[in-house]
Amino acid sequence: MKIVNANDVREWYLQAADLAEFSRGIGRPDRDDLMMRQVDLPLHLQVTIEARADELEGPVPVEALTSIPFFSLCKGIFLPLSGLAPERAAPLFGFIAAPATEDRATLVRNFLAKDIGLSLLQKIGCLLGDPFLGKRSSFRRDSLIRLLRSMRMVQRSAMLDRLTRVGDVAVLFAENFSDIKGDPPLTALEVLECLRLFPKQRNVHKLAILRSLLGRCGKMESYFLVKLLLRSAGFGFDYQGPLLTRVLAEQFKVSPEALEHAMALTDPLKVARVLTEEGAEGLRKIQLRPLSPVRPALASGAVEEIKKYPVWVERKYDGIRLLLHKQTDDHGSVLCGAYTRNRNDWLEMIPGLPPTIKMLPAKSVIIDGELFGTVPSMEGPRPASVYEVYCFLQGEPVKPVQLKYAAFDILYVNGQDVTRLPLSQRRQYLMALVAPVSALALPVPIAVADGQMVSNRDDLNRLFHHFRAQGYEGIIAKDWSGTYHLAARDPAWVKRKPEITLDLVLLAGVYAVTSKETAGLFGSYVIGVRNAMGGFDDVGDVAGVDKARDLQIQSEIMRQGLLTGRRVERISSSGTRPGLEFRPAIVVTVKFEGVVRERSGKYSLRDPKIALIRSDKSAFEADDTTAIEKVYLDMSLS
Repeated sequence: MKIVNANDVREWYLQAADLAEFSRGIGRPDRDDLMMRQVDLPLHLQVTIEARADELEGPVPVEALTSIPFFSLCKGIFLPLSGLAPERAAPLFGFIAAPATEDRATLVRNFLAKDIGLSLLQKIGCLLGDPFLGKRSSFRRDSLIRLLRSMRMVQRSAMLDRLTRVGDVAVLFAENFSDIKGDPPLTALEVLECLRLFPKQRNVHKLAILRSLLGRCGKMESYFLVKLLLRSAGFGFDYQGPLLTRVLAEQFKVSPEALEHAMALTDPLKVARVLTEEGAEGLRKIQLRPLSPVRPALASGAVEEIKKYPVWVERKYDGIRLLLHKQTDDHGSVLCGAYTRNRNDWLEMIPGLPPTIKMLPAKSVIIDGELFGTVPSMEGPRPASVYEVYCFLQGEPVKPVQLKYAAFDILYVNGQDVTRLPLSQRRQYLMALVAPVSALALPVPIAVADGQMVSNRDDLNRLFHHFRAQGYEGIIAKDWSGTYHLAARDPAWVKRKPEITLDLVLLAGVYAVTSKETAGLFGSYVIGVRNAMGGFDDVGDVAGVDKARDLQIQSEIMRQGLLTGRRVERISSSGTRPGLEFRPAIVVTVKFEGVVRERSGKYSLRDPKIALIRSDKSAFEADDTTAIEKVYLDMSLS
């Protein structure tokens, strides 16, 4: 006689040839209903194993989901990469995490190299915060709130009130789970495989699958599971992640330049697939092609950084950055695309642009440029702002905009990738292509961007004031012999335009770690923007404050009694740095180069500097989130 236990059922289930027949209940109707499975396995495991069996077209091996625990993945990778301070993590997760002993690069390098039961593709997905490996989950915050309410029976009003305080639905899950970690433990592969297959599931089944997963989660596991579901892990390994490129190049013994070029032409997940299946040779198949969107080159600094003249200087338009694509097949059929910096195709949004692209005298081409326009005014037509162009395309009631396109570079023409050619030669290709159509009455007129070679700073300033007097945004200077840097900030592209400033609030001071005599007590300050709920959102750190200004800020802190008594910690390239929190009261004017928006939706300023202390303003007169969103929109469209 043999007593059949749960382990026997699991093993039979994993080795069964006909999983649908095995999981059918006696006397139940034969229909695809997740709630009618009778096997003694968690629902998420049943669904994952069945889907894997369909992919393998056969039985799933018993060890198919063996890997390190999901808790270990959260604690060893997600927690240190998230930048959560120990003081913040301890009450949230119920344990004190040991300080990280490795820097970010070493942590990533060891993670990718170590055998922990995950494939390279799954590891890359973890670093990108994308467990769906490029697919969409269609899961949103409201769905997760409904799920949590169904599991913990919390009133919606109470949950939303708490959410306004903590600002993160993942924190709600951590607070509503009592265990430090799940028992029995989830494996990392179990979670990642379930999430990989998640987009294929019917919407009515997704909540049941997540309820099964979360039933085996502790505080930290539920927190990072929610972050992964919302793709808001925010680890910073985005499309242009140089650290990820460098580590992959080391691991696969390939040229960092070749890998960087491949990353620019596609996404890290596809590159990881190619490296795994074909090795370094497979990178040669990843080539620039029309209708495959890429991210353009970006300027990296200001004209003050120019060390060598002469340089090419051209007009900087206040418009929407667009890469125009044209591809003609052997039968003469033409397809077009108009891709933004974020690789979204806006062709259908722009009336008249498709016939304009089709008129370009080339079989296949990719052109980089700016969609701008003019609007009528009392003094005659003037250049439209990027907001006027954008609102016009959205159909909002504004002044009519005469759309135009300024081409300033070319990436591909008639089967040839020209990004490795110098700008001087690319400019010749561009002139030969655009000149024949620039005189035609096209729906969207197209012309090559105006510019000149300048030999010194005086000539550069003269062109800047000339273009500004015409109503344009400024100038951009380029190395005449430089190549085109796909999906990267080109150190040889620098710009000049009026400074961007915002009035922001100091939220904390971070202690200085330098021994320079000019340094003050605080080496940097945490700056914040006013949000719609009356609080302040962290938008980064401003450093480089001299001793005199630091003393002025310190005296204001003491005079108003702004210290809250709470310590803060900020993650920097040199490690975690301590500081002190302030009550929001000191307003400063901050000048900066741009705004970065993280995947989580958080904004931060690029290269901010304190211009002056606004003693005439209160914290509630500081700029709010709409101001920073406006600057970000300006950047993302230009």
